[in-house]
Amino acid sequence: MLQRPPAAARVPIPQAAWTRLARCPPHRPNAPYNLRSSTMIGRSLALALLMAASAGGWPADAQDNAQLGQRLFDVMSRNNPALPPGRRVNHVKGEVFRGTFTAGPDAAGLSTAPHLQGAAVPMVIRFSDSGGFPAVPDRDEPVHGMAMTFLLPDGSSTDLMCINVPVFVTATPEEFITFNEALQASPPGSASPTAIQRFVAAHPETQRFLALLKPMPQGFGTASYFAIHAYRMTNAAGETHDVRWRIVPEAGELTRRPEDAAASPPNALFEEMHDRLARGPVAFRLQVQVAEPGDRTDNATIAWPDSRRVVDLGQILVTSAVANSAEAEKPLGFLPGKALPGLEPGSDPFFAARAAVYAVAFRNRNP
Repeated sequence: MLQRPPAAARVPIPQAAWTRLARCPPHRPNAPYNLRSSTMIGRSLALALLMAASAGGWPADAQDNAQLGQRLFDVMSRNNPALPPGRRVNHVKGEVFRGTFTAGPDAAGLSTAPHLQGAAVPMVIRFSDSGGFPAVPDRDEPVHGMAMTFLLPDGSSTDLMCINVPVFVTATPEEFITFNEALQASPPGSASPTAIQRFVAAHPETQRFLALLKPMPQGFGTASYFAIHAYRMTNAAGETHDVRWRIVPEAGELTRRPEDAAASPPNALFEEMHDRLARGPVAFRLQVQVAEPGDRTDNATIAWPDSRRVVDLGQILVTSAVANSAEAEKPLGFLPGKALPGLEPGSDPFFAARAAVYAVAFRNRNP
């Protein structure tokens, strides 16, 4: 049975904060970052992944959820002990943008959720590089994020958190902790097979994840993103469907040749997004893949077959960047387990524990 996130684990973000952010003026990207060490590069992959984390057998007890959330936060923090207080511990490098979503004619047939009924709604969108290193060059991180909040007419909101990989790296949260610990036990110069090599060899789901990593995209606006977890939609007739969200660029998926990626500047993806926005809004299609009987809805390491029906729900337009993104994002938190009429988290038990992890992270950023 689905566990709802305990009240103590929910992090309320004042609606006024979202509204102020949505009205912030645009800005240009910051100066280039410095190159980080090869040790940081090797370790940051693990830190990249929790925001799209997989299913697992989470304890039913809220206190156990909170304890496991703290353990996950602690193990991710150890990937970069030098990270200053008040910063995100995952997807640290990122920028916040404004946008809109307008639902298409097929959206209401799946769900009564208010943002799927046709009227345009404002959005807050954060693009990011994975990991805990604010100085990471974009070319060194294969995992990129697109987190978003839909600002609803009644003053509430709903969130999606996506990465550019359709599956997750481990099947359980305990294995994710072990994965991080194996990376931390495999510094440069470690004897082969290293701890992380042994972990990967023993986990086929991790091998599948690594095989699906893609080359560096031309920009954030030319990559597809996936919300990993399954959600449940209910329409006006009471019909329910399990779905997985995906976001597809209208410009098409475009990647860089290896030599072009290697020569790209440290902030290439962010600079490309600003250049693209100077020519007009950056457009995506919001879609869902619809499950059929027998498809796993509780394990994000298992992709559904490509033959499953895909429904186009409407258009996302990224319209501008916000000023002083680093300050503007501090009060922001994205929670993928929010429920709405016609839309709720599915049977993946990770939702409750993610709320606990994000509560720890939010308090760390805003003491």
